[in-house]
Formats: sequence, structure tokens, C-alpha cells
Amino acid sequence: MSRAVVGLVLFGLFLVIQAKEEESGTFQGQKLAWKDDDGLEIKIIRPISEEKCTIKSQAGDVVEQYYKLLDKDGKEIGSNFGKTPYKFTLGKGQVIAGMDRAMTGMCIGEKRKVVIPGKLGFGDNGRERDNIQSDQTLYYTVQLVNLFRAVPGESWKEEDGLEIEVTHKIDAEKCKKSAPGDTIHQQYTLHLEDGTFVDSSFSRNEPFIFKLGAKQVIAGMDRAMTGMCEGEKRKVKIPAALGYGPEGRPPQIPGGATLFFDIELEKLIKKDEL
Repeated sequence: MSRAVVGLVLFGLFLVIQAKEEESGTFQGQKLAWKDDDGLEIKIIRPISEEKCTIKSQAGDVVEQYYKLLDKDGKEIGSNFGKTPYKFTLGKGQVIAGMDRAMTGMCIGEKRKVVIPGKLGFGDNGRERDNIQSDQTLYYTVQLVNLFRAVPGESWKEEDGLEIEVTHKIDAEKCKKSAPGDTIHQQYTLHLEDGTFVDSSFSRNEPFIFKLGAKQVIAGMDRAMTGMCEGEKRKVKIPAALGYGPEGRPPQIPGGATLFFDIELEKLIKKDEL
């Protein structure tokens, strides 16, 4: 049998398998569309083959995402396709609940269409700046551009109650370390002890910039960011005495509140580089 004939036979088999998968809604045995009990709908429109999918996204991963958001009439609300990808950590409440779930289990390069009901989106409050109404259903197209998985390090607690856990360490030979006087580009997410979300730099898609050791931030944060490597990530528990004290920072932070931060030293400018 000639190579040409063999090639035609193999191609024919491929088409038959592909047709059967399309009919069954699968790709290499993977389900391509499903709807969860709470209304979240996901359809994989660009699957990635098993041999090319070396890692799948999971909680704790930092993902880079392209997205396009439409309303029910197909009108575009926002999109970053062709622009800088949006970056966030999966499973940390940095995005709406439906998006956290929709981006989980994806391969790099994979693209999905996602329908997120209001209760898994912006809820009763909506989102005024994007003209998203209360309990509005959201229609997304999303693509996983890249992902980063952390390498955990040590943790410790200091005598005055400051607790630090290194959630992603940097190799010593590659470490550019922070010290007082340096300029810090920091990404952060802040929650209270009961899990209430307070603020995140990720929602603004830009880092918070300050000078280390210059009392431009609360005392606990100055200390938590000292001795960090560029690229390092930490979980930090800051007692009220090192945070906003008995007065708090109303209305979001009550007096005496313990603060729970996820922080990243995204960029470090040493004082002798200024």
C-alpha cells in the first residue's frame, strides 16, 4: 500500500473520530459543554489536545486571561483581547465567583464561552461603572493565556503577633531583596478575619507603589515587605496594633480588626537605582 493511500486512510479515520466526538460533544474524551446546578454554563470552543496540555489551572495559580464580556443582546461591555492580559490568582476571591470557577481546569491557550448568572457575578449591587445591573447575567468569552504555579517557602510568627507565610519563594541566586528606602511595586488583596473582602490592587489592574520604611503604609505592611525578593509572594496576618489600631478605617475596616493580606512584590527599585 502506497504512502498516499495510507495517508488518506488515516485522514479518513481522523475525520470519523472527529465527527463522532462532535456528535457526542467531546474532544479526546473530554466533555466540551456543561451546565452546573446553580446556573453556571461553560462551553469549550477551543480545546487543547492532551499532548499539548502539560498543565491545567487550579486554585492558587496566577492566571493571565483574555476576556470579552457581552450583555444578553450581544452588546460588548468590555474586552482585553489584543491588549495586556488580566492577571489574578485563582480561588482567592480576586474575581467574581463564576469567573473563578470558569477559569479552573483550563489548558494554556484554551478558550471558553461562559454564562454567569447574577448570583455568581456582581450580585444585587451590579457594577455601576460598567453599567451592569442588579443580578445581571454575564456572557463571557475567555482564554487562558498563561499560568504561574507557586513554590511555597517558610513561615513564621513574630512576638508582637505579625505572621508571615512565603507562598512563593525565589531562588537565592536570583533574589533581588527589598530594604528600607527602596521603592516597592506591590500587588495585594485584603480580607478581614471573617473573610469579608476589603480591597485589592488586582481590581484596578495596577500595582500599589510606595517607599519602604517611610511610614507610607501601616507598620505591619512595612515590615512584611522588608526582606522580600522581587517576584516573591506572601500571606500576612497583621494584628490591629500594627494595622489601623482601635480606630480602624471606617466603613470597611472596623476598630481593632486583624488584617489578612495576600501580597506580591511585583517590581523592586533599589534606592541606589533611583
